[in-house]
Amino acid sequence: MNQTLPINQSRPAPHFAKTFLALFGLGLLGVLTLIPMIMSQLAVLPPELLELPIPVLTALSLLNPLILLALAVAIGTLLAQRVGLRSLVAEKVRTGTPIWPQLRPAIPMAFGLGLGFMLVIVVLDRFINPFANVELPTAGNPFMQLVLGLLYGGITEELLLRWGLMSLFVWLGWRVFQRGAGAPHPAIVWTAIFLAAILFGVGHLPAMASMVVLTPLIIVRTILLNALGGIVFGWLFWRDNLETAMVSHAAFHVGLFFINLGVWLMG
Repeated sequence: MNQTLPINQSRPAPHFAKTFLALFGLGLLGVLTLIPMIMSQLAVLPPELLELPIPVLTALSLLNPLILLALAVAIGTLLAQRVGLRSLVAEKVRTGTPIWPQLRPAIPMAFGLGLGFMLVIVVLDRFINPFANVELPTAGNPFMQLVLGLLYGGITEELLLRWGLMSLFVWLGWRVFQRGAGAPHPAIVWTAIFLAAILFGVGHLPAMASMVVLTPLIIVRTILLNALGGIVFGWLFWRDNLETAMVSHAAFHVGLFFINLGVWLMG
């Protein structure tokens, strides 16, 4: 477990600017995949509601995720190494350590956990939906959903929730309860994993609200199903590194792609 790694208590990780730019660039790829979705949503609005051209409104709509991404990457770059949380990309920037030899051994387990989690979510969703008394809309083009899932879900969301938010929670717990001494206690890390996972679920509520009325059961369903994934990805981040969590998150969307593809073809 990473709680046994040396803790850098004295100063921020070196090469902050280079690390920030490398990770922000990765996250930017995911943010850019939002453009088609935003433009399609704006295209169906009545012309009288469009005060600015659609390209301008699309660019403005990207400001919020870009700002959040920048904050998360900055926080993680400053704090993650201090509490023993790792990013192979960050280590590549700092020390030149190759990424693939470290990531390759973890891929089978990460991919398997991602696919397994996907199956659990599908089963739970099938069980909960009848009680929610609402029919959720089917996913759109599965190929577009796959690209969005791999880049925004697998990369950008992990930078936001794990690299940024979870690292911040671990650091705060470590500073408050351990006065910044030693490695963070597992209880602190698990608390951070759960908090980030719950916020991960809460973050999906606006998208759900745009599709259906948010009843209490729909709210619980949305938070619960997404938080379960956040726990898996957070544990992988702690156990191995950020990129392993990204692989697992991406595997979830790969599995979901084949299910959505079958539904799409049959429809």
